Amino acid sequence: MPTTADAASPPATPRTGRTAVRAHAAVRVERGTQGAPRLAELRSDVPIVLRLTGVSPARTGAGVDAEPLPTMTVHLVNGAAGPLAGDDLRLDISVGGGVRLVLRSVAATVALPGHGPGPSRLTVTAEVADGGELDFGPEPTVVADGADHRMITEIRLAATARLRLREEILLGRFGEPTGSVLSTLRVDVAHAAGTVPLLRQELLLGPRVPGLRGPAQLGGARAVGSLLVAGPEWAGPGPQPAVAEGVGRLPLTGPGYLVSALADDAVTLRRRLTAAVDSAG
Repeated sequence: MPTTADAASPPATPRTGRTAVRAHAAVRVERGTQGAPRLAELRSDVPIVLRLTGVSPARTGAGVDAEPLPTMTVHLVNGAAGPLAGDDLRLDISVGGGVRLVLRSVAATVALPGHGPGPSRLTVTAEVADGGELDFGPEPTVVADGADHRMITEIRLAATARLRLREEILLGRFGEPTGSVLSTLRVDVAHAAGTVPLLRQELLLGPRVPGLRGPAQLGGARAVGSLLVAGPEWAGPGPQPAVAEGVGRLPLTGPGYLVSALADDAVTLRRRLTAAVDSAG
């Protein structure tokens, strides 16, 4: 005979895996009627939390002929740990004409293993109108041991739009091996004849990648990153190709150039990327 407590207890529920997270956040900035930047949309969806952190009426734009642009600064705040396996996160960005959006994050993103179906995924889409500018430079993505992460970035630029896009990846937390990450970057630029590709880049890193630690790929580096600069000031002759220790700068067939770098740590990686862009003028 069961005891009273046993009889009152609900039947055992089979243990199920963690429910994967689906999140869709958005930020849209326009130029207001008085010339000041206007936040047309700021939609958070945990774990992607967006916070407006600064507004300035104008600044001196990039390039010799650039006009001052009103600027709005927004920070990404991680509302939860992860992403974990199976999580599907999306961030949509829209920048109107004659305004600049600076988008940063307050901390690194740590991709973690989990029991969800498939890899974790972060998709970022952005559209920048004529005369607008997007400066997107989040803190590094750390790929923890056992993680399987996808990073997809798709950007459409109008003919006179400007872009500064930084991506940094750290392979494992301190003292641990790396998980797997696939980063896909697609950037298109509109011209009179239609939209043309500016850059297509795919980077696969992980313990099962053949020769990853060999001299032809990463060697002993555990930090890898890129910084893409695009805009009308580079539509003609741009900065020359350059190679230095752990970093290279490659002009693109279009209005921009790409800096790629390797390093032993995040601080050195950031310094190499920034120095290569600063020396481009």
